[in-house]
Amino acid sequence: MRWRTVSAFKHAGRTMLVKRLGADEGPHFVLVHGIGVASAYYRRLARALAPHGAVHAVELPGHGGAPKPAEPMSIEDYAGVVSAYVIQQGLVDPILVGQSMGTQVVTEAALQHPNLFRRVVLIGAVVNPRERSALHQGLRLLQDCMFFETPTSNWVVLRDYVRTGVRWYAATLPAMLGYHTEDALRRLTAETLVIRGGRDPISRHDWNLQMRRLIPLARFVEIPRKGHVVMYSAPEAVLAPILELAGLAATDAAAR
Repeated sequence: MRWRTVSAFKHAGRTMLVKRLGADEGPHFVLVHGIGVASAYYRRLARALAPHGAVHAVELPGHGGAPKPAEPMSIEDYAGVVSAYVIQQGLVDPILVGQSMGTQVVTEAALQHPNLFRRVVLIGAVVNPRERSALHQGLRLLQDCMFFETPTSNWVVLRDYVRTGVRWYAATLPAMLGYHTEDALRRLTAETLVIRGGRDPISRHDWNLQMRRLIPLARFVEIPRKGHVVMYSAPEAVLAPILELAGLAATDAAAR
């Protein structure tokens, strides 16, 4: 699959890449990746979403092909860049989709601009407050790669890790660990879809249930037998509840 367009967006001295797919009409889906990775593992979901609206898959500053900023960024900084892009493009009522650390970024963006972001999707959300350490997260990531992901998904993720590099990963990790997602979710007013792969060791079942309780307007979907990058391993299963959140019934989606 080839992206329709790839562009660079600059804000506050930082550069984010945006890869576009689909038409310019219909809902806008803004896909935000996790720590160390980039847009590649969103390709299958982007392709599934493209017939139903406009897809914007970002590569956050320092990640993938996006230039590395002079200084490490906070979750608030990343959210500010994503929000600035949406505002500059004039996207109306977009749906923010975040995975792993990307769930923190989209949550923070929705907190910064509650009138702009009314619908949010959290896939494999982090960080479980019971496992808020680099050691815990590293062990859970290893467990996921070894037992719950396919060789193909591991290869896609590994390639982006290599592009991002160990230094920027290490520079970003304190921001991810230091952002208290559980506190942010209590203040989230957006209609929220929480998605988890049923075997995801990083975003565990009890943590997702806690999130559902914390968010005023939340629905929880668990996809059986899948790991942390469930939107790559089961894009159609992830697609269905996202389209429902977007207000597209199954009959409407099939007609597009």
